Amino acid sequence: MSLEKRRELEERERETELEESHFRRMDFTPLGEKETTKQEEVEIAPDIDELTEIEKDVLSIAEEILKLKRYDAEFDVDIENEAELQKFPIIEKLYAKCIAKLAYKKGYSKEEIFLSIRSLEEKNWIVTNERRTKLEILNNDKLVNILEFIKDNPGIHARDDRIEKQLNITRTPFLKHIMTLERFKLIRSKKIGKSLHYFLADVADDYDRYRIIFINPMIPKIIEEIFKDEEIAISKIGEILDVYSGTIQYHIKKLKELNLVKSVKNKNNQKIHLVNIELLKKYNKFFKEPDFSRLLQGF
Repeated sequence: MSLEKRRELEERERETELEESHFRRMDFTPLGEKETTKQEEVEIAPDIDELTEIEKDVLSIAEEILKLKRYDAEFDVDIENEAELQKFPIIEKLYAKCIAKLAYKKGYSKEEIFLSIRSLEEKNWIVTNERRTKLEILNNDKLVNILEFIKDNPGIHARDDRIEKQLNITRTPFLKHIMTLERFKLIRSKKIGKSLHYFLADVADDYDRYRIIFINPMIPKIIEEIFKDEEIAISKIGEILDVYSGTIQYHIKKLKELNLVKSVKNKNNQKIHLVNIELLKKYNKFFKEPDFSRLLQGF
């Protein structure tokens, strides 16, 4: 082979390696200095200090008004002007009460009060069909415990055994509380497969599907076995994990669909599996479990 042809071949090989560089290569040398995989700190709830003084004053009156059962708790966040308040008696009552209590005492204008009510609705401190404000939700120990639980277990679903064990409540009351938290935009749900999975509202949804698949403890183990030996047979993985090889095949197919694993031929024309290490690094910047840092440093 001529020197020129050899150089062309080497360049093509280098290009192929670059294209696949975000997947685990055949050598097990460390992949560089350990990256910080600290999970981005997510606040479980907004701070009352984000509100203006007038909004805090209006909110304290709203706590009293929303409990008046003679008024329907249905209202619309898109109320454009004061005249439209007549359509929503409970908000009209709140508006009138705020004027009576705050206009003279604190010097707020009617327009300032109206705009503050709208702002509280837009920020979900007051929510349609709820008799409580967000501040009351955040002062409720049971609801805060659920928020903390979802923060610690992102992607949890209502049938998970940990709910009853750690929160000491059954599925039905859990779902009732979840509906309340979702109305106040404190959490969000994502339907993946047949189940709804729950995350704190501020958690970005970029890696939801990865978080859900990693809830299955078998998945990280499969990735680890592939990572340790890219030539490993599916039957061998099943043997190591004591799982039927068809189940391993099914999970690897799912991992391929999510671009976490791909199959290629090596130089000996053998089929091997490669793990997408860059995707695992990015995942660990959002979620700390499972922690892939040990794998990403080689063995």
